[in-house]
Amino acid sequence: MPCFPDQPVSALASALPTNALVAIVVLAFTAVIAYYISPHHLVNILITAIDAAERTYIDAQGAGLLPAETEILEMFLQLQDKASATIEETWRSSLSWRTSVRDFFRGRIFILMCCIREVHRLETRIKILKESRLRAESSLSPRAIYLRRRSGSI
Repeated sequence: MPCFPDQPVSALASALPTNALVAIVVLAFTAVIAYYISPHHLVNILITAIDAAERTYIDAQGAGLLPAETEILEMFLQLQDKASATIEETWRSSLSWRTSVRDFFRGRIFILMCCIREVHRLETRIKILKESRLRAESSLSPRAIYLRRRSGSI
């Protein structure tokens, strides 16, 4: 059975030199930042964002709040193609560490972040159109709007 000392961990921390503590904190902070801006993490966020935007579009389309042929559909399809190409390039470049480093310095992270931002903007635009169409339907009472929103979100 392991034997734990009676003194807390703070005693161990106080025994270490101050420079070592700072180095450990900086290293941990750098590791966290590197994880959150890594292309693999950003690709997963982009895939999730595209899926959420697609669900939002399908919900609005199914509720009859967006016409079938709109500029939103064209924008969504173009954005989906762009995101797919970006994801494919990122996965392809991640096979080699040299290519990954080169893509990092060429701004692959910023390309992924811009694509994520565009997807979120389109999803927000679809939600705004959906809400405005709901409010524009004067034949519906506020109770019907509430029930329609509730059934669309399930």
